[in-house]
Amino acid sequence: MGSTETGVLLVDWENLAGALIGRGKVIERQIVDYLWDFANRKCGGQLNQSHMAAAKFDGTISTAMREHLIKQELVRSTKEQADILLTVLAMDYLHAGVQKFILVTGDQDFIPLISRLHSDSRNVTVIYGDPRRLSSELRHVLIAPGLESIDIADVVPLTDRRKDTGCRSLLGLLELQRRGFILGGQERGARTELLARWGVLGSQDENQYWSLIDDMAERINRNDAAMKVGDQWLPRNAQRRYLKLNDTTLSDIIAIDFAIRRISARPGGLTIGGLRSGPFQTDNGDRLARVMDALIAVELVRKGADDAYAMSGQEMTLGYLEPVWRVYAGLSAECYRRRVASIPYNQLASLLGRGGVGQGRDQRAAGRINEAINYARCAGAIDVVAVDGKRHAIATNSLLCRDLKLAYYELYREFSTSIDKEVPGEEVTGFMENRDGGRSVPLFGFDSRDRHRLLRVLSQSHLLRWREERMTLFKSGWGDAAPAR
Repeated sequence: MGSTETGVLLVDWENLAGALIGRGKVIERQIVDYLWDFANRKCGGQLNQSHMAAAKFDGTISTAMREHLIKQELVRSTKEQADILLTVLAMDYLHAGVQKFILVTGDQDFIPLISRLHSDSRNVTVIYGDPRRLSSELRHVLIAPGLESIDIADVVPLTDRRKDTGCRSLLGLLELQRRGFILGGQERGARTELLARWGVLGSQDENQYWSLIDDMAERINRNDAAMKVGDQWLPRNAQRRYLKLNDTTLSDIIAIDFAIRRISARPGGLTIGGLRSGPFQTDNGDRLARVMDALIAVELVRKGADDAYAMSGQEMTLGYLEPVWRVYAGLSAECYRRRVASIPYNQLASLLGRGGVGQGRDQRAAGRINEAINYARCAGAIDVVAVDGKRHAIATNSLLCRDLKLAYYELYREFSTSIDKEVPGEEVTGFMENRDGGRSVPLFGFDSRDRHRLLRVLSQSHLLRWREERMTLFKSGWGDAAPAR
């Protein structure tokens, strides 16, 4: 850092991206281009140092940064780390004699830095992402004589985000399945009424419903579906209707699940900025907007006057994946243990009751367990078939449970030499985190909470023991069935 440097650009990318998403704008690489060009002109073509801080950058943003020689400053997901890092950098540049500072942030935590630079007669320009989000304290600082503050919209031609409610149909049908509705067959309950109320259907017309099902669901044929005849359950041909899943729809479900669990864990609500983690970390705003639109539409989430998103009253701490995973894992593990393809259906609830579903006092409650079983059936993670005159439960090859199965296989292969031995928890979670480090889409989850959820499901399914941050992996037929790497 030599004194010949006339200016520096410091960008709090997390704060800027969150502000733009809340403003309904798209996060795209041209923002970086325009910011650098603006800062370079401000410095008379002598902008020799630029830094952008965030927990993660989208590939297109990283490319733009490399082209402009902007240094990536990777921090943890907590915004305070970006504040501290950028402040330390600014102070280093201040002591090195730099005269011009272009700060891109709307965070009031930068007030001490802005005030210090201004009081030291430095040329300071603050670019903020959304004027509506500025605190009164920061507004007061920004009107100081000689200090320049600019709305990002006056620097960058911002692109409006497309209105896309496609996630409503996916979530609407997924929510029906969670509530125990069967997508096929005759109308029972308020299936079409709910979808119409949520804005998924234009009316309660059954024809609209079946048109949606034809588009969003797939038919699965079974020739051994259980049908009761007299006192016996006999096999018959039957057609199931489940959500049509592929990598794209599964990715949306994972994002929905992530958002609903994060909001459920924060009674006071979360802002858009607070939700920008996990699958939304490098999102340009489209996915987060679609997910929140859908969650509000199906009346699970509400947006308050303070722009924070909070639950509308329903208990959703387990999200959309954990209940299905728990039923699937418990049933699969038991079938491999018994070396059978299915078990009597009336044994499934007691089997799950041994370990429970989720967390809390009611994890073993019959109501929660039966709800999870019904949900798993309606979602197609398990099915009911006829075996020797009895009704049996069988695990299916549902894409909803693919990641759970693959994650278990990875753990089993990695720690197979430590079967029935205690392994330090940090070794296990460290392995999970490191394995996901090279993946564009993580298998074990986006953060420690996701990783512990996976371990909880496997522990409740008696595939391992997780106690006091130590893991004991048990030998299992299901684990032995894992394909070689």
